[in-house]
Amino acid sequence: MQNHQTIHNQKPQYSPYYQCIEDNSEKFKRSYERIFEEKYGYLRPHIEKVIYQFMDCGILRNGFARVKCKDCNHEYLLAFSCKRRHFCPSCYAKRVIEFGEWLYSDVLKKAPQVFCILCTKDT
Repeated sequence: MQNHQTIHNQKPQYSPYYQCIEDNSEKFKRSYERIFEEKYGYLRPHIEKVIYQFMDCGILRNGFARVKCKDCNHEYLLAFSCKRRHFCPSCYAKRVIEFGEWLYSDVLKKAPQVFCILCTKDT
């Protein structure tokens, strides 16, 4: 029997960040015009879309894929992600790791590295 990494349903809806967004997103939208519009402009529809996608991220009831090992038939459910970088901590961490792996394997490893530090004298 092969060893499999244990996949835990992390239940993002119970995290403090998720709770904060869920508890305050409607209040934010209602008060945006009064508090933030003058400085940041109107509330773009994309912002609301990002919030709703984040609130669906990683929750099995909102959609999932069944992943099955061809060798031993072990299965698990993988919840769909929102892919919202910078707003969703889980998706952001995944993208940072993927970028780092790509950078290491496809860019940095193939090129010789030279490090140089330039200093200037302040006058």
